[in-house]
Amino acid sequence: MSLKCVVIDDEQYAIDAMVGYINKITDLDVFTTYVSALDALTNIKKEDNIDFIFLDIEMPEISGLELAKSLRDKTKFLVFTTGHPSYALNAFDLNASQYLLKPISFAKFATTIDYILKDLTIVNSSVQVTKSRLQFIKADNKSAYHYIDSTEIIYIEAAKNYVLIYTGKEKFVTHMGLNHIETALDPKYFIRVNKSNIIAKNAIKKVEGHTIILNNTKTLQLGDVYKPAFQDFLNGSLLKAGF
Repeated sequence: MSLKCVVIDDEQYAIDAMVGYINKITDLDVFTTYVSALDALTNIKKEDNIDFIFLDIEMPEISGLELAKSLRDKTKFLVFTTGHPSYALNAFDLNASQYLLKPISFAKFATTIDYILKDLTIVNSSVQVTKSRLQFIKADNKSAYHYIDSTEIIYIEAAKNYVLIYTGKEKFVTHMGLNHIETALDPKYFIRVNKSNIIAKNAIKKVEGHTIILNNTKTLQLGDVYKPAFQDFLNGSLLKAGF
């Protein structure tokens, strides 16, 4: 397995360091590098079949976050490489695979690649992947983590710069984008009902018009944008008389 890698950074020494790391890992190959974000935007094509893009954030011409909006569908994995932790929430809203803080050691780089490729191996071997499991999330404390099994989740709520996850017994807080969490959940069991909320389908107690009542008595309003998908779910779950 040989995976194509692209490195985009406005500092050549950072590119050189990343290229050195990539060359140390057997499964990775450097496809090309860009010191100019504009050149990357112009030249990277979907048909290049790129596996990894390693992308800096603070660059002249175009920021890495803006560039990612155009490049995300042109690579399997998008890894931000930056010296600024404050962009993490925005990065995961863009469906980033990982977020590496500079200075990046080879050990950290190798561990990150190993983590990503293990997920790829699971998918390619046709093993059933339980996307509905969130596994570990970061807590407020920098060194603390929570394990959450999605079978216990009732609903999830976005609140400013963090997300609240409600189970039957507890509430968890994590600094992560709602979009990022949504991609980790299995749509067979979860559904987005408005801009700020994702709910477990089996937690619905009653639906009255645009009002959704959950089995913990929480009441949410169905957003117009999400109504068609929600109605399709209801129609597909409706008990019908046989004739």
